[in-house]
Amino acid sequence: MQIALLSVVVLFGAALRFWNLGQWSFWIDEVFTVRDAQSLSFESWRNIPNPIPYLAVKLSILLAGSSEWGSRLIPCLIGIISIPAVFGLGRTLFNWQIGLLGGTFAACSSWHLFWAQNARYPVFTFLFAILTAWFFYTSLERDSTLLTIGALVSCFCLILSHTLSVVIVPALAAYAVICLLETSNSKRWLNLLVFFIPFAIPVLALALPDVRGYLFSGWGRNEWQRSPLYIVLTLVQGVGIPVAVSAFFGFVATPLNKSTRFLLCYAGVPLVLFLVASQLQNVAGYYLFWTTPAYFILAGVVCERVWKAIETNQGSVLSILVPCVLLVTLLSQDYLYFKIENGGRPKWREAFKFIQTEKQSTDKMVLSEPEMGRYYLPELTPIYIGGLLDNSEAFEREWETSGRERLWFLVDVASFNVFDANENVRNWIRQRGHLIETFPAFSRAKDRTIHVYLLE
Repeated sequence: MQIALLSVVVLFGAALRFWNLGQWSFWIDEVFTVRDAQSLSFESWRNIPNPIPYLAVKLSILLAGSSEWGSRLIPCLIGIISIPAVFGLGRTLFNWQIGLLGGTFAACSSWHLFWAQNARYPVFTFLFAILTAWFFYTSLERDSTLLTIGALVSCFCLILSHTLSVVIVPALAAYAVICLLETSNSKRWLNLLVFFIPFAIPVLALALPDVRGYLFSGWGRNEWQRSPLYIVLTLVQGVGIPVAVSAFFGFVATPLNKSTRFLLCYAGVPLVLFLVASQLQNVAGYYLFWTTPAYFILAGVVCERVWKAIETNQGSVLSILVPCVLLVTLLSQDYLYFKIENGGRPKWREAFKFIQTEKQSTDKMVLSEPEMGRYYLPELTPIYIGGLLDNSEAFEREWETSGRERLWFLVDVASFNVFDANENVRNWIRQRGHLIETFPAFSRAKDRTIHVYLLE
């Protein structure tokens, strides 16, 4: 029965993840990943700090082509595989019913769906984090060296998928300390040394200025408004408010046993570290996407608690109310994802197709992401909007001296709202250009519309 029910959940999750897989346009980070994956070689991959997603995307392109569908094939398969992995972790920590609920919530999660339909790294961190947590917890339960090595290998794969996922190591260390305070023996100490010593050595590299410079490089702390509140809200919105609330009550209503403590360390320690780090450098809430299995499993815990309490007192009809509410909420978000939100992506491909039908050979494009133009419309010269942003008068003089060539402006609202908050650049474009076409897209309360202007 477990296999049959899990198979239904996995098949449903697979159907969602393959649905419209190639319909959504690439977004800028995907284009960067695809470009880098295509140029990846034996010499260059060693210089990439997170090579696993790039190798996977390169293999995906070799197998299925460089289209949106082909580039996302292997990440999609990884997303599907991670659904039964959530089930396995939940069953190990609690029981198969909670594992099945956790896997079902993951299968129906629009956030998981988005990253599974993405030629990017988060879905890889999701899978490898589950495997790391699963092996590590079981290795302590059984004092197994083989499982400890499995956890170590999985953790390396996690970090090679995204460097900042290394915060799982202090999370596991916190749980290991709790276990040692309860039960300590030579075999357990040996296994923990096998796991943690390889991670202790690289800490010494922080003494090198180049390493510190890499870790603290980026766009700056405030440019994208990623405050501690922003990080928390990203997680809550990502898993869904009902799941987040259920996970909270699942933790509160469950005795503080080993399983609950493990999930608290797994999800809580990285979150706390990121909230502190957000005061020092730019970190995003979706970097913690790999901690969401804990939320799905804890939501399953509260469903089981309510189930048992209501069955005991009021009958079995109301016992399915809580999981039904969670599933209906998640499926409604999936409906918005497919029907309203355009897969959470701006319509870059559609915008470039429109320009392609109207372009002249001497035209140029001005946009915030020139790499998008190089990928989708390489025959036209892309110009970075920065020249207009820094000095509009100099930009206009250069345009006039060039013979007033036709310029296409692609105004992607989400990016312009960051660097053109006062709309000075957009007003310049509106005054001199003509609005030719609009490609609306809205997702997660953010306007991702692209306006196409022509200046001639």
